[in-house]
This record gives sequence, C-alpha cells and structure tokens, in this order.
Amino acid sequence: MTASQLRNNLFLFVRKFVLTIFFFAVFPLYCTDSSPIDHAIVSVYAVRRDNNEVLISENCDLSLVPASCMKLVTTAAALQILGSDNKFETQLEYDGFIDDTKTLQGNIYIRGGGDPCLGSGRISGSHSWKEQLGIWGEAIEKLGICKISGRIVADASKWEKALAVPSWTWEDLGNYYGAGASALSFHENSYSISFKPASRQGDQASILHTDPPLASLILHNEVKTGPEGSGDRTCIFGSEFSNVQYVRGTIPSGVDEFFIKGAIPDPSALCADLLTQELQHRGIVVEKKDIGPQINRVGFNITYSPTIQEIVHWTNRKSINLYAEHLLKKIGEEINGEGSTISGAKAVTDFWKSRNVNLNGFNMIDGSGLSRKNLITTRQLVEILLRVEKSNLFPIFFESLPKKKCTMRAKSGSMFLIKGYAGYTDNIAFAVLINQCTNYQAIQEKIDSLFLQINKLDQT
Repeated sequence: MTASQLRNNLFLFVRKFVLTIFFFAVFPLYCTDSSPIDHAIVSVYAVRRDNNEVLISENCDLSLVPASCMKLVTTAAALQILGSDNKFETQLEYDGFIDDTKTLQGNIYIRGGGDPCLGSGRISGSHSWKEQLGIWGEAIEKLGICKISGRIVADASKWEKALAVPSWTWEDLGNYYGAGASALSFHENSYSISFKPASRQGDQASILHTDPPLASLILHNEVKTGPEGSGDRTCIFGSEFSNVQYVRGTIPSGVDEFFIKGAIPDPSALCADLLTQELQHRGIVVEKKDIGPQINRVGFNITYSPTIQEIVHWTNRKSINLYAEHLLKKIGEEINGEGSTISGAKAVTDFWKSRNVNLNGFNMIDGSGLSRKNLITTRQLVEILLRVEKSNLFPIFFESLPKKKCTMRAKSGSMFLIKGYAGYTDNIAFAVLINQCTNYQAIQEKIDSLFLQINKLDQT
C-alpha cells in the first residue's frame, strides 16, 4: 500500500469516527430522562453520490413508517413508467341522437381518465372548476343541443370505485388531505367551508357557505369559537360516498370569515351535478329522464391534464396526497391493467425490485404515505435515490424536490409521532426517519443539526 493510500484510509477512518461520535451526540441511543427523543426510533443513512461511500449508517435496516417520504418512491417510479410528457385525458361523450328539435335523445357522459388536476386551476394550463364547466358548456352548445332528455352522467369506471385506502385513519378521511383518487376527480376532490366565528369564545361558529357548492351535503356543525390567532383546529369526520359529515373543533375569533378544507365525498357525482347546473344556466334543459346507456358513444371534447412531469413537481413540492394516489393508480392501470391502489403498489414494488433495490422489510400500501402501514428503511430510500439518479429523467425528479438549507434538496414527511427527510446535497444522498417521537419541536432541532453536519461533509 502506498503512502497516499495510507493517508486516504486514515482520513476515511477519522471521518467515520467523527461522524459516529456526532450521531450519538445528536441522537443518543441511551437517552436520559430529560432527552427530547426518549423512546423514539431513529434511523439515518447517508452515502456519497460519486462512489457510494457510506458516511452515516445507524439503524438503516429498520422498517419504519415514512409518512410523505413515500412520495419519493411513487414519483420516481411514475416518471420512468408513465413518461414525463404523458397526460391524462377526460372526454365528453353522448349517446343516442340529436333530433330535429335540437333535443339529445340520450345522455351526456363525462368519462374520467384519472386527471388529478381537473377543475383545480393549480397548475399553469389547468382551469378552475368554474372555467372548466364553462369550457364544457361551450362544447355542448356547439353540438346545437337545446335540450337533453337524459342526464349528465359521471363515468369513473376506468378505475376502482374505492377512493381512499382502507388503512387511512378516520380523522384523515373527511379532510382535504385525506381525499382519495377517482378516475373522475374534480377540484382536487376538496371543498372549502366558510365559517363566521361567534362574538364570544366558546360559542358555536356558523357556516356561511361551501365552495364549490355541495347542495346534497349534510354538515353537522359542532365547531366552536376559539381564541384569536389560534388558527384551524377543526377536523371533518365522514366517509366517502356519504353525504353526512361532522365538523368538530375550533376556529379563531377576531376574523370576519374563516375557511377550512374538506374532502368531497363523491367527486364524480358533484362534477356531473355542477355541469348540469352550468347547462341549465346557459338555457339548455336537462330533463333527467332515466335513459339506459346506448352501446355506442360519440366523443366530442377532450380535456388534457398537465404533464406527468408537472404533476410530479407539485406532488413533491407541495406534498399533495391526491396527486400521488392518482399516479399510483395510473401506474397500476399501465402495468397491470387495473387502476387500483393495490395494483399500483405491486407495480411500483416490482419496478424497484427490477432496479436491484433490496426491498426486504418494505411494505407499500399507498402512494402518498398517509397510511401507517407503509414501511421502508433509510437504506432503501437512499438506494432508490441513487437508482433514479441513473435515469435520464433525474433532472426532472431532482427539480421537483423542495429546497432546503444550502444546496440541499429533500422531501419531508410528517405525521403525528413521525418525522423524516430524504434527498440530496451536491455529493451526498441521505435519508433520516424518526418514529414514535413525542416532542416534534425538539426532534426538528436535532434534524436541523444533522443537516448542518451533512452539509459540512458535502464540502469535504
């Protein structure tokens, strides 16, 4: 061994020794009674991107709940399986025929193709729900129709009927972030409730309206008025396809109006109802007769989603659960011919296995990380980060990650008792997962300290 090799080996030994000392100083395995992470499970793994040298490895093979870090697994696979430029399609169709009185003797169908952005207006090129209804209304007017004898029918049959994942918690399902994916989603399957706080704290707040309007929704309002500046402390309880929802908690006093967001129980049905109202507003009569579906449908309008690249970008930047679930079901449809969560999870798992990622202890239940049955190790997260780096789509994936300190790009994951990050610096791929932590603020301070050390390593 040459003198140069001896110096390099000594340098690596000293660096790993210092890292080990640092790790146990920040995340002690044997905590004192005053430790803020007493009883927490901590896993960290970090390697150099250029030569795969392991820099930090502590509990890296423990299967832990990743929360939204699971979105990295989903979006990295989606780019490579679905293609960055592909788009979802929503089609307007009609059956029957248009007679001499300009009456459509049939139905109009909104055939959903899995677009998570339909009627959201979030991404450039997509339209707000009112704009989208206007576009569809104009397309129907161009057919020369003055009356529709049948109905506006929502067709979400391309994917499974179930929206949410069975293991999502009851406290999540009625809230906007717990909205499940449908082949015909609309307005990100969420709505807002406008409240007016009472004049006195402790008194019931009143509901002013919802946006979009949900005429059939029955809201049991148990929301009280809390202190000024207390923010949103509400929770909506209710299941999919149920028009009965319960709203509990508090909103702040001292404001004229306060908004919270919920999950639309039946988004495809709402989409059809709103289009019916749009047509009636335009003077087109919808008689709503029960006319059975005809064999042949005529397509006359297609709405395209933003690209997969754009959807991935927003999925990771804003941690949008709904987008991740749509990507997962689309992957299931593409690979296994079934637009379902189970099919998508199997396809993604098989994809990473085909990329030689050791998935022992891995368990994928959904695409967003909202399920507490998801399990992954920090080693697996880093291995996936390294594999996607070899793809020609890596620049798109990298750009989708939120910017952190210095040159760091990382996706965070947060749930009650859970915190995690995974991503890159210039020269390092890393992941940290912490489960069963009861002191959220203290653990964030520890993670920030870890980030500083990783950034220092990045300069060596």
